[in-house]
Amino acid sequence: MSSGYVLAGFEILTTIIDAFLFSPNFKRNFSREDLRNFFENKCAGMLHSFGTNFNGRKKFDKFVKKEIRTLNYCRDIGFYGNTEFILDSGGYQASIGVFDERETNIIYDLYYQFLNDHVDKYNRAFILDLPPGPGCKLFKSFKEVYEWNKKSYLEAANFPKEVRDKITYIHHFRTPKLWDIYTKILDENNLFEKFNNFGTGGIVANMATDLIIPCIIYVIPLIPLLNRAKKAGRKYLNFHILGGAGFRDILFYELFKIHVLETHGIELEITYDSSGIFKALMIGRFIHILKDESVFKTNIRSSSLNMRHKNSDMKIIDLYRESLNGFADENNFKRINMNTIYDSKTGTFHEDVRLYSMLYVLNNYSKMEMILGQKAQEIYQLYKGKETAEFNNEIENITRRLNSDKITKKQRAKASCVAKSLDMLTNLDEEYCKYLITKFLIKDEFNELKKKRIEIPKF
Repeated sequence: MSSGYVLAGFEILTTIIDAFLFSPNFKRNFSREDLRNFFENKCAGMLHSFGTNFNGRKKFDKFVKKEIRTLNYCRDIGFYGNTEFILDSGGYQASIGVFDERETNIIYDLYYQFLNDHVDKYNRAFILDLPPGPGCKLFKSFKEVYEWNKKSYLEAANFPKEVRDKITYIHHFRTPKLWDIYTKILDENNLFEKFNNFGTGGIVANMATDLIIPCIIYVIPLIPLLNRAKKAGRKYLNFHILGGAGFRDILFYELFKIHVLETHGIELEITYDSSGIFKALMIGRFIHILKDESVFKTNIRSSSLNMRHKNSDMKIIDLYRESLNGFADENNFKRINMNTIYDSKTGTFHEDVRLYSMLYVLNNYSKMEMILGQKAQEIYQLYKGKETAEFNNEIENITRRLNSDKITKKQRAKASCVAKSLDMLTNLDEEYCKYLITKFLIKDEFNELKKKRIEIPKF
């Protein structure tokens, strides 16, 4: 694969492609083999949430059969080849109150039974993690957070090896109590050595805090996992970041991979996902145009198409057409007619323009990972040479180009703390990580779970 990007909710894209193949608008634009080559080489995986459309059901006897049909349909349709199918547990829906306690207990049993009984239907699956979130209905105390998650994580650790090897262990960190709880669960039964794949969440929840914390936030959960990888004598760490899918993040991932290999001899593989990459296109009518190693957020509303692009000598419609034509040529797809973008009858994209635009968005991750991987190799030498000012300046210049040649306060803040993050990945100091959480993330603590007269486990 040339990208670490995992597409969440991929079954929706599957139905869109399938409908297009049987549409009068399909002009042999591509073959199924072309699609297989595209997905196998551009994406790290396809993510399906087991908890989709689960809440509010009265009967669950047919739910698992529906999940099997969905996965069989997506695999048998012939678009994805050897692309990994990844399952999400539904823990997120429980954490934000979509599921009540009864539904959470049911999906807990169904999900783990599914993983055990249908191991051939998926390549990887997230552990069923249950951190508290806004609106969560599960917990009355931190003791209950600990007990729910301990039960789930130990059950996953006791799966047969063929199942356990496919599970991604999620290590949460985003408040002081969660840091303590998930560290205790990780260590008290030596769970690190039970699993091959790891990840973290809470990245999106901490976006506001991200501006003030003096490091790239996902180095905090990465550090304890690297420590345990070293202790276990492993030379690799597979690390998935739930929700960290910005182009700027890719640059940081590439730098971290280089540094961890050079400093600790550990090959770090980072994957990441997002379910929202098509929202800007389909709802906001924006698309990110890649041009000369820069990224331009471009308004493609009908009222803007014939305007001159502010970062180019071309009209927006011409730049948009050129971008999709280049994408088509690169992937052995037939070019499409883009004399008009929107169907006057439906008021939305022409069917072929919509699909090509969606696949173009996916293709951008692969291109940016190659571009930013090379940039990371180049500027890492400045960090190694302790030329910190020059290193920070290069980070700022690159992130500026990723944001329509604009710089923001947050970009400057993050550019200035990349070197600090690399230093943290050298030292692997967990006490410092806990200090940062206590100082900067304590405002996100779930204080309603601090109940008197309930003994909270000591961490």
